[in-house]
Amino acid sequence: MNENIYISILLAAIATYICRASGVIFSNKLSVNSELFEIIRCISIGIIVAVIFHIIFYPKGILASTSIQSRSSAVIVCIGCFFIFKKNILLCTIISTLSFFLLNYLNY
Repeated sequence: MNENIYISILLAAIATYICRASGVIFSNKLSVNSELFEIIRCISIGIIVAVIFHIIFYPKGILASTSIQSRSSAVIVCIGCFFIFKKNILLCTIISTLSFFLLNYLNY
């Protein structure tokens, strides 16, 4: 059994470093403004939106005990802050977290 764990760790490390090494090798040959990067950017944004949608409308755990109004209001505040404060992600995260906390605190 112990041998299987070590083999699994070794295979995972090899797979990880192969991906990293290929990224370093091909990074000089790829342009950030290419169509491939545009497709990758669109796919990654779509995945992020899907995860946020799932968290808001189908929460699990302790988040399920909060109201959908407070969750959706916090997201709206976050998006508004994102454009008001010139895409400052840290400030937007802090403000939307505080608004989510206050909305839940005032609800009870």
